[in-house]
Amino acid sequence: MGEVVIPIPKELEEDKTEIARKLNEFVQQEAKRKMLIKLFNKLMAGAKTINDKELVKFSKKFKSAGAEELKGKGLI
Repeated sequence: MGEVVIPIPKELEEDKTEIARKLNEFVQQEAKRKMLIKLFNKLMAGAKTINDKELVKFSKKFKSAGAEELKGKGLI
């Protein structure tokens, strides 16, 4: 995993721990978001147009497959 160094102004020096926690939380959320986008793109591969009936079917498939994959990655 990469690392980013961010200079912190003297005025915020005492808040350094809280800032680090918030940045870590942001990075984790961003990683989850990217995984969800990849999963969605994988599930949508080959789809051109979807009618209402197919959309309902897809929603169920997405929910089921998405939950399983996210559980497997420890995200939910």
